[in-house]
Amino acid sequence: MNNIEIVKKINREFLKSEDYFQSLLEEGFRVNLLKTNEVESIQTDCLLLLARQTEKYNGSESSSIKIEAASQLLSSILFTLGVYLKTYENPDLAIEDIKKEGIFNIYTKGLKQIDKLKITSKLLHKSILRKLVKTDNVFYKSTIEDGINGFFKLYYPEFGAHEIHITADYPVHQKMEPLKGIEFINKYLEWIYYENLFCSFFSSEDIHNLLSGYDKNYSDIPFNIYERVLLSALGCELVGKDYRHLEIDESSLEKLFIIFNKKTKIQIQDILKSGLEGLRRDLNLNESLMRYLNNSLNQLAVLIENSIINNTLDRVFVVPRYYDNLNKLIVSFGIKMDDEKYRKIIDEIRQCRHFSDKKNIIKLEVNSLGDLEDVLIDADLTEDEILRILDELNLGEVAALAKRNSITSIDYEPSSRSGNNILAEALDTYKAILSTQELEKFTKLIEVIVIG
Repeated sequence: MNNIEIVKKINREFLKSEDYFQSLLEEGFRVNLLKTNEVESIQTDCLLLLARQTEKYNGSESSSIKIEAASQLLSSILFTLGVYLKTYENPDLAIEDIKKEGIFNIYTKGLKQIDKLKITSKLLHKSILRKLVKTDNVFYKSTIEDGINGFFKLYYPEFGAHEIHITADYPVHQKMEPLKGIEFINKYLEWIYYENLFCSFFSSEDIHNLLSGYDKNYSDIPFNIYERVLLSALGCELVGKDYRHLEIDESSLEKLFIIFNKKTKIQIQDILKSGLEGLRRDLNLNESLMRYLNNSLNQLAVLIENSIINNTLDRVFVVPRYYDNLNKLIVSFGIKMDDEKYRKIIDEIRQCRHFSDKKNIIKLEVNSLGDLEDVLIDADLTEDEILRILDELNLGEVAALAKRNSITSIDYEPSSRSGNNILAEALDTYKAILSTQELEKFTKLIEVIVIG
């Protein structure tokens, strides 16, 4: 008997990944899977669920809540419903489940699905950190290690399932679909996993030399490292050089120009595929990594095509530069406290009216530079309050914070995260009021500090 193809009324491609539940209801109503009274009943149940969550949020003390907080709670509920309903490949069946199970049961299943994603994401994060590429780029480590840790510390699905808390300043290579909450973090980590895995085939020293050729101040620039490494490895493979040290030279550039000159984007992509096949054989790359690498080729082909037109191929296939290493000062940010304790401390600080109370909590509870940095970002402190805390640190500790927050780079662009803006601005103010002698020492410390 021939397989009968199931006809789907809802095309999943029309649904919004970031607002899945809302778009599912809209499409369900449009294709007559939901009637007007059914939509109204679902909306009523969502409001009843909001009332229940509001009571939990207030600790059963009051049913009143600020409009902004109520809006956040509703967004969290809708996101949670969408997380579970996405598990249906056929959206029509998701509509049927809403009718059958009801909003309250779907919400409970959504929370369980979020817990699964949290566990998967944490395991993926640990796997990445075990083989994290060592690089001086501050955005790479601060986002992948500290930023993701910060997300897990602050993530509270019961009341803020849709929130991300971090800005993910380090960019992944491939364009991410618009996602929220744990879904964004999970996909971001998946992309980082593949990029970090590929980069791990090359030594940190060779990557450093390559990136130094890209820009000697690359440590302070938010750009994708994997793209540079992949391009260099492919370039070496295509001209017959040993790709292991990522050593493109002037003669290689001339050969690459001949290879790509007057080629269309499709032709360039085919050439890159042949080079990637050579890397696959030599490095024994697995299928999942190969899928990610292949998905990167279209973007690389566009870069190469434009560089041929603009005569800037040397900005795509970078010639490494070798700079003498300075004496380095290794600074540890220490072991961080567990997530639950951290959230409680942040809540306590936010509830304090007087700075003296905030400072006492920080002095008593915060024992590592890493935790202090997180508190300065997350605790909604004013710039003046941050400056008063910085004044109690030694110059080296403040320099380490400055190193991580990139205030010394002319390419620095403030993050959209308000806490990160305030910390960066406070550090910049701190630097501005130093004496000439202190400023010289401070600047030198930033240059030689390596975050251990």
